[in-house]
Amino acid sequence: MKRYSVTIIGMGPRGLSILERLAAFARANACLLQVNLVEPGECGPGVHGVHLPPHLLCNTEAGLLSIFPAPGAVELPSACAGATLAEWARAQGYRRFGEQVHQLAPDATEGEALDDNAFLPRCLLGRYLAWAYRTLASALAPTVRLTHLRHRAIDMFQQPDGNFVVELDSGFSVNSDFVFLASGHSRSNLTDEQAWCRKFAQDHARYNSKLVYIRHPYPLGKLAALGSDARVGIAGMGLTAHDVVAELTVGRGGRFVAAGSGVRYVASGHEPRLLLFSRSCLPALARAAEPDACAPGCAAPRFFTHGALAALRHAAVQTRASAQLDFDRDLLPLLMKELGYAWRCVQEGTAPGPRYTPGAVELAGIDALLFPLRARTFDSGAAFTTFVTCLLADDLSEARRGSAASPAKAAAAALAAARDVLRDAVEQGGLSAASHRKYLSVYHPAFNRVAYGPPGARNEQLLALIEAGVLDMASGPNPAVRIDEELSRFALHTRTGGGTDVTCLDALVIARMDAFSPETNDDDFMRNLLKRGTVRPFYNGTFHPGGLDIDAAGHPLSRAGRVIPNVWASGCLVEGPHYFTQVLPRPQRQTPGECQVQDADGCVRELFASITGREGAPAPARPRAGSAVQDALL
Repeated sequence: MKRYSVTIIGMGPRGLSILERLAAFARANACLLQVNLVEPGECGPGVHGVHLPPHLLCNTEAGLLSIFPAPGAVELPSACAGATLAEWARAQGYRRFGEQVHQLAPDATEGEALDDNAFLPRCLLGRYLAWAYRTLASALAPTVRLTHLRHRAIDMFQQPDGNFVVELDSGFSVNSDFVFLASGHSRSNLTDEQAWCRKFAQDHARYNSKLVYIRHPYPLGKLAALGSDARVGIAGMGLTAHDVVAELTVGRGGRFVAAGSGVRYVASGHEPRLLLFSRSCLPALARAAEPDACAPGCAAPRFFTHGALAALRHAAVQTRASAQLDFDRDLLPLLMKELGYAWRCVQEGTAPGPRYTPGAVELAGIDALLFPLRARTFDSGAAFTTFVTCLLADDLSEARRGSAASPAKAAAAALAAARDVLRDAVEQGGLSAASHRKYLSVYHPAFNRVAYGPPGARNEQLLALIEAGVLDMASGPNPAVRIDEELSRFALHTRTGGGTDVTCLDALVIARMDAFSPETNDDDFMRNLLKRGTVRPFYNGTFHPGGLDIDAAGHPLSRAGRVIPNVWASGCLVEGPHYFTQVLPRPQRQTPGECQVQDADGCVRELFASITGREGAPAPARPRAGSAVQDALL
C-alpha cells in the first residue's frame, strides 16, 4: 500500500485544525500517511506566542475557544480527548488573583477559579495551542508518520503526475501528494506613504533622537525604542492597538487600581504620551457582561436567516439573472429588522408578534449605535474628545447592565448572532462588486466595532488612561499624517468645525495587521506561486477584496482558472472569497459557518475520499495509542 505524503504549510490554529481532522480520519481508515508540517517556530501557537507578556488578553471568552470539535459538530470525533481553553487552564491549575492569572498546584484553593467567560492572557492561549499539538501528535494512528520541518516554504511547483514539490529555505524539498496552505497572517509591501514615513524617520533621526517609525509592532520588544519623553501616535483602534497601549503603560510599570465602578491608572513615569487615531477615531464598544444568549430573542436569528437569504438570491436570479445581491437594498432591511426586534424585546420587556416591523425608536437607536458620527460636527478637538469619552462611559454602563437589560447590547448580541448569515451573504462574490466594496469599507468596520469589541475591562482602562493624561484621542475622524521638516516630527492634521488641529508626534506606530493580498504580499513563497501562475488573486468583478481565488471546496484556482484538486487554502490567505477568517477556533458554537473545524473537516474528508478512489475503500483501523513523531531539523 502506498504511503501518501501530506504537507501542511503553516502550523498556527488553522494548520492545527487540519492536523486534528487528519488524526481523526487516519484513525478511522488504514491509510499510510507521511504528514509534513512546515513551520519555522513551534507548532500550534501561531501569532499567540507562549512568551507574550500577560497583559495582552484574548478577545474571546476562554470557554468558546477550542481546537477540538464539539460533540456532534462533525461526523468523526477527535482522535483524543480534548478541552476548551478554559477547561485546559483550570486543569493546569491557573487561577485568578485580581487582574492577574497564576499557575498553582491543580488542587490549590487560593485565588478564584477561572470561569468559561474569562478573557485570558494570549500567552495562555499559545500554551494551550502548543499542548493541543502535542496531544494530537501523540494520538496519531500508527499508520501516520509526522515530521516537523522547522523552515519556511519559499516555492512550490507541480510535477507531471500532478503532485507538488514544496521547496524550503534550507534547500530541502518535500514531495507532496496533498498540500494545505495555512500560513496565516503575513505582511504586505510598504505603500508609498509608509515608505515615505520610514525614510523621513531614518533621515531625520539625527535631528530628533525620539523620531521613530514602527510599521509592524510585533514583536512588542520593538516598542522599547520609544522613550518616555516621546509623544507617540498609534494608528488603529483594534486588538493590536490595545496591545501597543498595554505594552507602553502596564508593560512599563504602570498599574490599574479599582476606583468606584471602574479603575484608576497609577503611572510609573516611564510611559510616553500616547495619541490614538484611526479613520473613524471611534473605539470598539465593550462586550456585554454576560453571554450574548442571555438577550431575549437573540439566541438565533429570526428574520435575517439562511432561508431568507436563499429566497432573496432566488428572486434575484428570477428578476435580474444574477444571484448577487445589493447589501443596502436587499439585506440591510432584514438585518435592521433583526436588530430592532432584539432592541424592542428588551425595551418593552416582551417579545413582539411575528409581524413585527421596526419602529422609529429602534431604527434611530440602532443607527446611532452603528454610526454615531452621522450628521455630527465638532467645533474643536476637545469637543470630539469629550464626545468619545462620554460614548465610552455610556457604553460601559450599558455593558454592565448586560444584553438582557440593555436594548443597545441586545442589538449588539443579535448582530453577533447574525455573523454566520452575514458570512453566507458576502462570501464567494455574494454581493455585487460595488456593494461588496461599500460593505467592507462602511458596514464591516461598524459591525466589528459594535459586536466584536474588547471585554469591558479594556475600555475601563482606556478611560482611566485618558483621565490620567497618559492617552489622548485624535481631534476627529479621518486624520492625515504629514511631516514637519523643521521640527523633524510627524504631524497629525485633523479637520474640525473651527479649522484644522495639528498634533506633532515624535513616533508613529502602525497598530493594524496587514490584510492579505497575493499581489502586494512580501513573502517569497506567495510571490513565487503568483509568478508561476499556480494561484491568482480573487476578484469580484473589478473589485479585489483580498485573498486567493478558490472554489467552493477551498481549492486554489490557477492563473488560467484551473482548479488544483490536491491543494487547499484556508484562513487569512482566503479572506476575500471567504469572510471572517481571522476568527479564532470556536467549535463549541456548533454552527457550520462559525467554526474553522468544519472547513478543515470538509478538506480532509475530500483528501481521504481521493485516497479511497485511488486504492478502494481502506479498512477501518483499530484504535491504538502512540505514533511515530519526528522533530526534524533539516
